[in-house]
Parts: sequence; structure tokens; C-alpha cells
Amino acid sequence: MSTPIRLLMGAAVSAAAILAVLRFGGLERRARADVARARILAPAFGYAKGPAAGDPGPGAVPAGDGWVVTPLAAPGTPVTDADIDVLPEPARRYFRHANVAGKSRIASFSVILEGRIRNGPADPWMPLVMRQYNRLDNPARVVFLTSTKPPMNGIDSFLEGRGRMLIKAMDLIKVVDSRGPEMAVSAFVTFLNDLTLCPLAYFSLPILWRQAGPDSVELSIAHAGMTVSAVMTVDAEGRPVDWRSEDRYADVKGRSLKDRWSTPFEGSKEIAGLRIPEKGAGIHDYDGNPYVYVELDRIHTLVLDAENLPDRP
Repeated sequence: MSTPIRLLMGAAVSAAAILAVLRFGGLERRARADVARARILAPAFGYAKGPAAGDPGPGAVPAGDGWVVTPLAAPGTPVTDADIDVLPEPARRYFRHANVAGKSRIASFSVILEGRIRNGPADPWMPLVMRQYNRLDNPARVVFLTSTKPPMNGIDSFLEGRGRMLIKAMDLIKVVDSRGPEMAVSAFVTFLNDLTLCPLAYFSLPILWRQAGPDSVELSIAHAGMTVSAVMTVDAEGRPVDWRSEDRYADVKGRSLKDRWSTPFEGSKEIAGLRIPEKGAGIHDYDGNPYVYVELDRIHTLVLDAENLPDRP
């Protein structure tokens, strides 16, 4: 076959692939299909019957060793002052600041995060937009990632107890496809961390709480045979300033290394009636040399009881 013919055939194949992406939506369409799957899953947790008007609610359930369980009730049931009062003091401070009292419990939320990301401490930064959906009563998260330099799309998901990171260049060429037990537990940790973006969501999950210090609280959740935990630190006003977990893994040159993962936060702003961090970052520490790998300076478009991914900003 002559070189011109090969070039023409290659161009035809590339054009067909691009048209397929435009027609079917590529990874974004797959991400929306994952959201649809998440929405039809059977609830994983049982909810107590919501309290009657004026009833302060059932309160947290002691779980031993200083732990208490979040007071659970069905979506639509308001979070009461009594629900907050039974939690450890740093958690009470946090939820008072977050303005959750009187708000109705939710089944899901969506949010958009924008910033930049890099693969390693010496690698260049790339712009990043994350549009995400979280379901609560059967823990799930679907995040559609986009970057323009280089042009890449991806899906970061936790669904039916399994985690996956799928990245494609130009929405066509697979460059990352991580899954397996370490990815599952890492994605579950990230799901727990996501709740700082929507503090009301904590009251739709059976989270265990206990005080870890004057300004810090340990939290833990179990699901799909996994248990993960973290320590959240708040300032005097109740603003979250740090969140740390040692249950996550980092993929480093094809190896899965235990990661002392943390997400410091800055500032506070009100959105959807809740106070959430204004900015955040992600820090890997798998070898004693921590470095910032993601910075998120725009957190916006929080939607309570969301039904799909947010639209493009």
C-alpha cells in the first residue's frame, strides 16, 4: 500500500473516531451512565423513621471506645440541634459553622471544582475541571475530569464498592486505567473526604465520630467490606483546616504505595445555604517527602439532591 493511501486511510479512521466521540459523548457519556447506575442502586443503609414535628430526634448511638454514630434519618428529615449536640465538640463546632441545623437531609449532591493538578513533584501543572456527583445512601461518586493542556478527559469513580480511574488523551487514547482493591479503598476515602464539600451529607451516612484532640475529630465509615477513617481539624470558628487519612494508596510508577494523604483547606464561603471551604489542596506523602499534587481554587455550583453531573462551567 502506498504512503498516500495509508495517510488517507489513517485520516479517515481518525475522522471516524472523532465523529464517534461527538455523537456518543465519549467519556462524559460514560460518566453520565455511571451516575444513572448509581441512582438505581438499592439503599445500603437503613434509616430510622423521621421524627415528628418538635421531636428532637433519636440522637447519636454510642458505639463503644468513645465512638458515636451520626443520627440517621431518611432524606427530607431536618437535621436538628439535638442531632448535632450529641457529637464530639470539634464536630459540633464544625456543623454549627457549616449551618446545617434546620436543613433537610439529602440523598445526593453535585459540585464543580476547578484548579490545577500535576503527576509528581517535578512535573508541570495542568489545568483541571472536576464535575462530580455523589450519592449517599449507597456510597457512590462519579467525577468527570477535564484538562486542556494536554487535552485529556477522565472518570474518577466509586460505584458498587469498586473504584476506578480512567483517563484518555483527546477522549480517545487510554493512558490510565487503575482499578483493584487498593483503588477501591482509596476511592472510598475520597468519598468520605468529599463530604467536606457538602457538610449536610454527613447526616445521611452512618459515620462514627470520636474526639481526637482539642480541635480535631476522628471519623470512620464502613461499606462493602471496607472500613476507612480520617482525622479532621477545625479552627476556633469551626472552619475545616485539615483532613488526613492513612488508608489511601498512591500509584507511583506502577506501584501501589500506602499514602499519608491530606487535604488542607482555606477560607469559607456560603453556597446552597451551607458554609464550605473556599479553597482546597491535595497532598501525597508516600515516601516521607510530601508534595502538593492538586490545588482547587474554585469550588462552586453545589446542588443538593442532584440528579446528574453538573453542566460544563
